[in-house]
Amino acid sequence: MTTARKPREHSPPGGRRKIVELSAEEIARATGGTLLCGNPLFRAEGVCSDSRQLRERELFIPLKGPRFEGHSFIGDAMTKGAAGSLVQRGREESAACANFPGKFFIAVEDVLHALGDLAHFWRGRQPAKVVGITGSNGKTTTKEMTARILSETFHVLKTEGNLNNLIGLPLMLLRLSPVHDVAVLEMGMSEPGEVRRLKAIAEPQVSLITNIGYAHIEFLGSLEKVARAKGELWEGLRNEDWIAVNVDDPRVAELAAPHRCGKKTFGIVHEADVRGEDLFLQAERGIRFSLRMGGRKRAVGLAAAGRHNVYNALAAATLAAILGVHPEGIVAGLEGFQPFPGRGQVIRLRRNVQILDDSYNSNPDSLQAVLSAFTEMKGKNRGLLVLGDMLELGPGSAAAHEESGKRIGKMKFGHLFLLGEQAQHLAGGAKAAGMRAQKVHVAQNHEEVLDGLQEVVEEGDWILVKGSRRMHMERIIEGLTDCLGRA
Repeated sequence: MTTARKPREHSPPGGRRKIVELSAEEIARATGGTLLCGNPLFRAEGVCSDSRQLRERELFIPLKGPRFEGHSFIGDAMTKGAAGSLVQRGREESAACANFPGKFFIAVEDVLHALGDLAHFWRGRQPAKVVGITGSNGKTTTKEMTARILSETFHVLKTEGNLNNLIGLPLMLLRLSPVHDVAVLEMGMSEPGEVRRLKAIAEPQVSLITNIGYAHIEFLGSLEKVARAKGELWEGLRNEDWIAVNVDDPRVAELAAPHRCGKKTFGIVHEADVRGEDLFLQAERGIRFSLRMGGRKRAVGLAAAGRHNVYNALAAATLAAILGVHPEGIVAGLEGFQPFPGRGQVIRLRRNVQILDDSYNSNPDSLQAVLSAFTEMKGKNRGLLVLGDMLELGPGSAAAHEESGKRIGKMKFGHLFLLGEQAQHLAGGAKAAGMRAQKVHVAQNHEEVLDGLQEVVEEGDWILVKGSRRMHMERIIEGLTDCLGRA
């Protein structure tokens, strides 16, 4: 799609907010707003939606949340030196123009929508290519791998933390500057239409749907509806756009089939433009595989375990190839990748105890994938599982937990510790599949899990910790680290 260029120094980490520079008149035009007061030529430098973190001359965005109302903090923002603020129509009294001479206030129909419109306006002024990534599993890891590869060649802006929704993605786009060559943006979803709006804001020229699975099925009801919601990313593709297609996921392949834009495929099972072959686990070091591109194979050592992470690596490699990165640069980027805490990181403790920290999130698909990886990684060592509830599974939650329990019960792990409202269903499934009852422990809280682990852990054990984000399974990691100490 583009010609890769020689590496250059990176732009400042995180793309500090004070990048956007727009006049009040430009902001009003971008948001379809009305300038209530203030000089139309007065300029804002950056945006901020939290008055506690606001810096001088930034534009204040008074968002509304379940426990806060941003309009209540407009006065605080002005006092701290904000250049001006958006205001929801009907809330113009919050502007208090007379109390803050020299500031500008712009009335808009909807502050959240206006934030997206402003980000879209700013994105249109920047030269960077935009990469959009969505999917049920692996979005963040794929985004990190992609950014790591691209950073070998380009100046890259990437989604930070969980800034992947209707608030976070616009804030990330508003960090774009002319120094950036590529923006790699993660697009989360909790309801139909959200990905469509995120796409409209970001206008990615290159995009990826990692896979279609059970994440968010509570809100959408079926895998078919999940596929339709994720497929919003590929609505209205132009001939000049490019998509990376996971040909091993039939639902993704079906979504890609009608489009006549540029396509580059990846997979392990089926023939593809970018293919993973010769997968081989390296105990305690990750996984090796051969990356086949352009008729040649290149060895890759990935500091992450499991077949699912090979798919993430192939997706990242495909996106990078579309953007013109040479295969050697792709291999170098993948080998430089390091897993983030909570996303497949191995933590080595004393007594030769190893923790596989996959505590960031969980659903039936990701649990099955990490169980397979964990089984390979521990080898002949004893494996202990610490699992929190898988949330957002809707009416089928109990059945999904019981089915996961049955899979676990057949895998002959040493102990199973469970936490959450669905723990009994997981436990029932595991015991029904043959796991001895005395090896299955249902705890009431994190402290009870830690107490139980300390009683049974032995030298050389491997411990998998996983659960949905709201289960706060990272507390188990912290407790074990405090108890046993790092190696």
